[in-house]
Amino acid sequence: MRRLRLLQVDVFTRVPLAGNPVAVLPDAEALEADEMQAIAREMNLSETTFVLPATRAGADYRLRIFTPRHELPFAGHPTIGTVAALIAAGRLPRPAAPARVRQESAAGIVEVTVTPTASGPCFSIAMPSPVWRPARVDRARCARMLGCQATALAPLPFEVVSAGVPWLVVALDGLRTARTLRPDLGLVAEVAGEEEATGVTVFCLEADDPACAVHVRSFAPGAGVPEDPVCGSGNGAVGAYGARHGLFGGGDFAYVAEQGAEVARPGRVSVRGRRDARGEWHLEVGGEAVVVLEGWLTLGA
Repeated sequence: MRRLRLLQVDVFTRVPLAGNPVAVLPDAEALEADEMQAIAREMNLSETTFVLPATRAGADYRLRIFTPRHELPFAGHPTIGTVAALIAAGRLPRPAAPARVRQESAAGIVEVTVTPTASGPCFSIAMPSPVWRPARVDRARCARMLGCQATALAPLPFEVVSAGVPWLVVALDGLRTARTLRPDLGLVAEVAGEEEATGVTVFCLEADDPACAVHVRSFAPGAGVPEDPVCGSGNGAVGAYGARHGLFGGGDFAYVAEQGAEVARPGRVSVRGRRDARGEWHLEVGGEAVVVLEGWLTLGA
């Protein structure tokens, strides 16, 4: 029998049983890809991560990320959750001052800044460079997909936006619409597949929490995730979309987004955008994390 160490981390929260959970296996070098996929199905979380020795110079480790149905090249909350788990397990040092962790992934080297605070470390990811392209879905079908009136969709274009993972991004007219969506998950999966997107992320520039500026929801049934509680890559896509369309002002911006209340797992995501001298956007997505489970996964010989 094989026993593998397993940690579960709630990300984008400091409160256990909130935010977005991720399962982390810090000693996965003996696993084959089909075993990783089977373990991700068993965990049945948005993502499960597998830590491997680095193969690129300067990386601290290599990470593979699986949803219950397939592998992802990158994702936000699994990246933060993995760093938190590795610190908790003693595989990475607990920093006394802001420090950078370099994660090797299929999307390249991803830098995570770990900042110590009185309540524990905070994490910030330098997201992969954003890209945008127009979506083909029309307003009537989009409204039908989300379970709302077409008039509840903001007068902004639908786009597929990626800051590491492609999402179909849809702007809504306000918080009431966002909270009362009744998505047709089969149609969500169909449209996302046609758009070559992981799923659909919706947002509005209104929030329940006065400390937040944006309310977000993310649906990825094609990946086996009907609604992702708090999505780092989805929030990165919203930040990139807002930067492109001037929703956060014309220059650098920073805000906090809320997500997860609709599935009883509230979390908070900090988003920052900076435009360099060439006009290119650089995004950071961050938040807190808490380890809620440590144990062993037992496999056959």
